[in-house]
Amino acid sequence: MERAQIYGRLMLLKRPHFQIPSLTEAQALLERIKEQFPLRALPSQIWEYVYYDTFDSRLYKNQQLLRQETRTDVECETWLCWLSLTGNRILQRSRSPVQESVIRQLPPIPLRPLLEPVIHPRALLSQFKISVQQKWLVWRNKDDKTVLRVMLESTKLFHENQLEDLENRLVIVSFRGYTKPSQQINQFCRAEGFEELNEDLFQAVCSKLEIEPGSYQPKPKLKLSPFGRTDQALRTILRESTKVMDLNHQGTIEAPDTEFLHDFRVACRRARSALNQLKGVFPPEKIQGFRDDFAWLSDRTGPTRDLDVYLLDFNSYQSQLPEDQQPDLEAFRDLLLTENDKEQKLLAKDLQSKRYQKFRSSWEIFLADQTSSTTTGGAEEIRKVASKRLLRSYHRCLAEGKAINLHSPDEALHDLRKSCKKLRYLLEFFESLWPAKEFQGLLKPLKALQEDLGQFNDCSVQQESLKKFGDLLAKQKPVPAQTLVAMGMLVSSLNQRQAEARKRFVGSFSGFASNRTQNRFNLLFQQQTVAKELN
Repeated sequence: MERAQIYGRLMLLKRPHFQIPSLTEAQALLERIKEQFPLRALPSQIWEYVYYDTFDSRLYKNQQLLRQETRTDVECETWLCWLSLTGNRILQRSRSPVQESVIRQLPPIPLRPLLEPVIHPRALLSQFKISVQQKWLVWRNKDDKTVLRVMLESTKLFHENQLEDLENRLVIVSFRGYTKPSQQINQFCRAEGFEELNEDLFQAVCSKLEIEPGSYQPKPKLKLSPFGRTDQALRTILRESTKVMDLNHQGTIEAPDTEFLHDFRVACRRARSALNQLKGVFPPEKIQGFRDDFAWLSDRTGPTRDLDVYLLDFNSYQSQLPEDQQPDLEAFRDLLLTENDKEQKLLAKDLQSKRYQKFRSSWEIFLADQTSSTTTGGAEEIRKVASKRLLRSYHRCLAEGKAINLHSPDEALHDLRKSCKKLRYLLEFFESLWPAKEFQGLLKPLKALQEDLGQFNDCSVQQESLKKFGDLLAKQKPVPAQTLVAMGMLVSSLNQRQAEARKRFVGSFSGFASNRTQNRFNLLFQQQTVAKELN
């Protein structure tokens, strides 16, 4: 009850923290404080704290923390606390039934609707666990109102199955309207020669473990030398993509959430695109095997990712149907879950196979090799090569887009989508070679076009997949007729959305192919010709 009262007061101010070198010194300091000020002791408490965040630190980036607190010195008492990173103020807390290293889905607690918009679709992963012993002193005035609390916090870190002493700190908890007691304790601690800390407990543990929350970047910012060799630049691009692959490899195998596979797959695609688009940089016989390996990874990650997307979008599918027919899709959800489980197991097996290990070993040797390429293309200046490749890619997109009319087959838009994706990768690879402001002017119309092409492609692919899933569902077991009817209605809805995306394509392509955008590409990449009006 005392702890609930401590944390229930939202008028708590920012808490000064003083570092105490040893537990013996800390206990002696408490005794001296009790002699100097009217403080009385409260029963000590021992807690275990487990800090959670997503792999990509979504809570931390949102200036938040999630901490599970379990009291271990009395009958088990567990809370899930949502904290503000600034000042470590508790925003909300609730009784926690969670005792796991990975929280794939939050239990139905008051925190759930607050946290899910921040973390979805990622799982919450245990970052670290600490043991905290707290000794509290309370200062009450003549009206028996609490005006100050002092806490000695002795912390141990669970690290490699052992408890390690972390630190001792004195925390002064003041209350609004009663600043004088806090000032007196602060002055006393400074006079005793103790150092006031600038980092809270979470930051202290991160420093100890050399963890940098928020440092993960699925699309690393590349820094290429404009006048460097193309072979060196290409190796840099490939190394950075490989780092992202490696960071997500184990998560893709274990699949606590869908984003590990997404980031792993995108990193593979980026590396494959770089190898395929920057041809002539390395001898073909040296990299053909790697091209084959990346094509294999693309094939093997595709089915699981597609099923992940269907499951992530399932609620959206249901919302496209009349409310009374939405439950009819549940048999389809069950099928997706079953197929996803099968594909995930196969993918995990592939990513632990001898083929993958052999690829990773030989790929690492290739990336670490500093020997200059023997090809003419490898020795070229990267900015010149990038200019030529970017212009060629842009004009290919222009030609493909201008050839599309009302009678063009869906495949024409699919081909343009793939060409735009290649252009997007090239722009991301080489954006450090030109001013950022100039690049934004190129990316904006390309992103708008990709959005419509992506919507068109997704609707097309999903219609075909739904028909196949319907056939599979009918073959596997008796299925309610309402389910097949609902899936048919969903196909019709997707067909309508595809038609709308095709209409929007006309406008987004006009922006991508406008005189202004063409001139930006041509001038930035040193082509002297100026675009003329499109026919």
